[in-house]
Amino acid sequence: MKQYCCEAAPPSRPGRRVLALVLSLLSGAAASFAFHPALADAGAEAAARSWTMDQLVEELKRSNPQLEQAHQAYLAAQLQAPQVDVLPAPQFNLLEQANTGGPFDFNRNSGFYAYPTFTQPFLWPGKQHLAGEIAKAQAEVVGRQYDSLLIQLVAQLKLAVYQLKALQDQLYFMDQDLQRLEQVKEIAKIRYANNAAAYVDFLNAQVAASSLENDRFALTRQIQTQLEQVNNLLGRGSQSPLEIAATDNTAPAPPAMTLPQLIELAQKTNPQIAGGESQVLAADKSVDLARKAFWPDFSISVGAYTDPALIYPERTRMYSVGVALSLPTWGFRKEKAGLDQARAQLDEAKAGQTSNLQQVDLNVAAAYHALETALRQVKFTRERLLPEAQMAYRLALTGYGSNGSTAFSDLLTAQSSLHDTELALIQAQNTAVQAYISLAAAIGKDPAAAQ
Repeated sequence: MKQYCCEAAPPSRPGRRVLALVLSLLSGAAASFAFHPALADAGAEAAARSWTMDQLVEELKRSNPQLEQAHQAYLAAQLQAPQVDVLPAPQFNLLEQANTGGPFDFNRNSGFYAYPTFTQPFLWPGKQHLAGEIAKAQAEVVGRQYDSLLIQLVAQLKLAVYQLKALQDQLYFMDQDLQRLEQVKEIAKIRYANNAAAYVDFLNAQVAASSLENDRFALTRQIQTQLEQVNNLLGRGSQSPLEIAATDNTAPAPPAMTLPQLIELAQKTNPQIAGGESQVLAADKSVDLARKAFWPDFSISVGAYTDPALIYPERTRMYSVGVALSLPTWGFRKEKAGLDQARAQLDEAKAGQTSNLQQVDLNVAAAYHALETALRQVKFTRERLLPEAQMAYRLALTGYGSNGSTAFSDLLTAQSSLHDTELALIQAQNTAVQAYISLAAAIGKDPAAAQ
């Protein structure tokens, strides 16, 4: 206290000193009161090493192991169709018989003869083609699962990046708040030089700044966690260096299409719906294949009775042609159960597709309404709350610094309100971006691209 009293100016000057300091601080910090959507660029050299959003998406498609696993599963499913849409493998049988002697009598005079037989199995007409169509439809189900996973992972990546940028914006404004509190501390220090009772204001400002510093530690940790999540989605080590170029994380424009139009678009473009249609198609063809199980498969065989060396056709004694049938089971018990099973699976696929349609409808509606609400919050916060909070802080700071007409508690309240309003605007904008990304994921494509 004595130190400040000794350094204090004559009683006639402090008021003007405080007012001049307030005015200079207000003019110097005016730019910080305007909302700043992102941190300034780090320079052309750093930007050249930064990842753009498009580059991040391409890297995810190339390196994400979960996506690669789904892609290989799709390729494997596609290779199933050529394996079933072919004739069954032919068979070749060779029986050699000795007319005299025992079974191990290899004397040339024992009279050996050969019975070669070639057999080609056949499925009942239509079975082979249906099996191929079912395999192709099931492969498309796997393919649409891959598409759904790709959309989901890209959405997760974008959400993580925009959340990262929102946290960085919060850190930026937290630094601005720290500067404001330092200004308040300077004013409180000058007031304390002339009024010992103002020392508590200085301490309160110091406590508020320290609390903000503590919050900054937690925010820095959240930023690091988001970077680790982005690295994980890219298939990189969590601690790999990652510099992301500046992204436009301001509130997106609302889609031009109405909600019913967006739901109709989603039913055409969402891969989950397309996968459900392929599943219904596969189940429907499985019913047709189960009906054909009541009809027998067959095979045709061609044989001969000839010289055991098989290189002397002129010594052939006779030829044979045969037909074999693979009959259904007694009473068709197996075939009836198979048909009932196929019908149940068809009903299951249809019910699943109905559920898919309802879920997509719900997801699109939820994301659309969330976007509407977030955009209203952004507009209200930007146009009303933020200007009011900025004005309240200016008036409180001027009043406290000029003549003490404003209580210090009111000044801290105004500063806290401005801080909360700035964060509310960042969060509302981030919520709107997330809702738009969720809407695009539920539709299966960016609604702006469909307009």
